[in-house]
Amino acid sequence: MSFALESGVDRVFEHFRDLLERGGRLRILTGDYLGITEPNALMRLLDLEGYIERRVFETAGVPGVTDIHTLPTRSFHPKAYIFGEGGGGTAFIGSSNLSASALTSAVEWNYQVLSSRDGAGYDNTVGAFNALFWHPCTKDLTADWIARYRETRPARLPIVEAADVAREAPKPPVTPTSVQEAALYALGQTRLAGNKAGLVVLATGLGKTWLSAFDTSRSEFRRVLFVAHREEILNQALDTFRRIRPQARLGHYTGDTKDPHADIVFASIQTLSKREHLNRFEPNDFDYVIVDEFHHAAAVSYRHLISHFQPKFLLGFTATPERTDGGDLLALCQQNLVYRCDLVEGVRKDLLSPFHYYGVPDEVDYTNIPWRSTRFDARR
Repeated sequence: MSFALESGVDRVFEHFRDLLERGGRLRILTGDYLGITEPNALMRLLDLEGYIERRVFETAGVPGVTDIHTLPTRSFHPKAYIFGEGGGGTAFIGSSNLSASALTSAVEWNYQVLSSRDGAGYDNTVGAFNALFWHPCTKDLTADWIARYRETRPARLPIVEAADVAREAPKPPVTPTSVQEAALYALGQTRLAGNKAGLVVLATGLGKTWLSAFDTSRSEFRRVLFVAHREEILNQALDTFRRIRPQARLGHYTGDTKDPHADIVFASIQTLSKREHLNRFEPNDFDYVIVDEFHHAAAVSYRHLISHFQPKFLLGFTATPERTDGGDLLALCQQNLVYRCDLVEGVRKDLLSPFHYYGVPDEVDYTNIPWRSTRFDARR
């Protein structure tokens, strides 16, 4: 597509992620024509991991390139979406760029080409895409390329309607809730007091991950490590941090994907706690370490990680600080409970929905059913 806007990437991002997680292959080509493609949209594309290739067509051109089979290098205006499998597939060729309006509400015309009905037309479309994808003006999309593009992109863009791109309002800024503001203040104060670790207890739904993204956005925290025990949590955290840190390089460190040099690393405890992976990092590689679901931190795997790193600040998060095995979570955070807001308080502040319990009467007599190994023996 000629232009990629953040609104369009948001529309298709989870579909792209799903494709890649299922082992699919994704190739994306966009351009810098007129400076309309948004740098934040390109950074979002860098968040995708798997079998993916991302390239960008530079409309400044390559000196000396005069191949008559290539498009003029001063303009880049194609739009096509190709879905292929086993040598065949479907292509949509038309006017829809990668933007929310182009994919949903704008008046766009896209022509469908089916390999089963028009094999030659489909093959020509794939061939044209490949020619552009490896065109001399096309470069790999990297964080460094985006940084240069961000610097040279015109401060005032040309009238985007002239390039067939509808104006779209920017995303509204994300601001902390009252509870998050109180927690941010408490975190700032505890660091002023000289503490290098702390525990924050927030009920589910009060925005622990958002809080960590707000707190780590301070300039003193250049590199951040976010640790969790489930891939879903890591993906959600990455999406949250992207809203707060649109220019940062984000990366995973999990069983499948490892990007140890990202500004913010989202790591699974199962992978990073292993000695061969911990040894890839110096103790002071990260300025800020966040351990989600900190009630698991008494486990050996978490203790290995916590003892290895020496950040400027270590933050533990949990909604359930009381452990049934008697483990002392505060001992892992220098006995420092920074802030706490439980479920009832969250409801009182109108940040969580109130709830009601309903009991269902059960008149069955279970006394004649044997109880074996923590459950009823249904065979009797």
